[in-house]
Amino acid sequence: MVLILFFFNLYYVDQPYPDVLEHGEFELQLRFGPGGEILGFFNIGVLNRFGFGISYGASNLIGAGDPNFYELPGVQVKIAVIEQGFAVPQILFGFDNQGYGGYDSARYVIMSKGLYCQIGKTLSWPNIEFVPSFGINYCFEKDNRFDLFFGMKTLFGSSTSLMIDYTPNLKDDLDQNKGYLNMSLKFIFYEELFFEVALRDLLDNSPEDLQLNRMIRLGYKQIF
Repeated sequence: MVLILFFFNLYYVDQPYPDVLEHGEFELQLRFGPGGEILGFFNIGVLNRFGFGISYGASNLIGAGDPNFYELPGVQVKIAVIEQGFAVPQILFGFDNQGYGGYDSARYVIMSKGLYCQIGKTLSWPNIEFVPSFGINYCFEKDNRFDLFFGMKTLFGSSTSLMIDYTPNLKDDLDQNKGYLNMSLKFIFYEELFFEVALRDLLDNSPEDLQLNRMIRLGYKQIF
């Protein structure tokens, strides 16, 4: 197997990242969140512009009491319909039904993206890189709704990146009408492993027991 020189991002923090795995690339991730949540992800590049993944986990998997395993696995699909050029952004269509927090048969505490369209652009200079993006999505959980999301990655050198994302989380009766703002630091080791630590819900938008929570994510990427 061959080492990968550029690390793939499946998400900024919670919001989708505007990238698709190349053909034959795969990535494994473990996400440890509040309330004892553990989520595992497996994603693979089926074609150069088409990626597919699955995820599964549970809330309260670490801690006291019974774990709450999610009813169904999550599915992630990404298609790059337009690849970025010098003056052209990357445009993707995707589907992601993996949400976060507890699940009550109708919805996750933080609902999934569902179907989405995303526009992003990589801006590079020596030793620094910016990747802003904007997206619109339609969530199928509970009452179905449109929403928006934004993200920004700042890569310093080749091994450290700062991630920031935000969604206004429109028409959600569980939140405080402030939107979800998250940020994280990601550290890349040996070009194929990463460790990420995040502060989530910086605006205290979640139900009270989940406000300003922490998340850790581990990842491994390789090529067949």
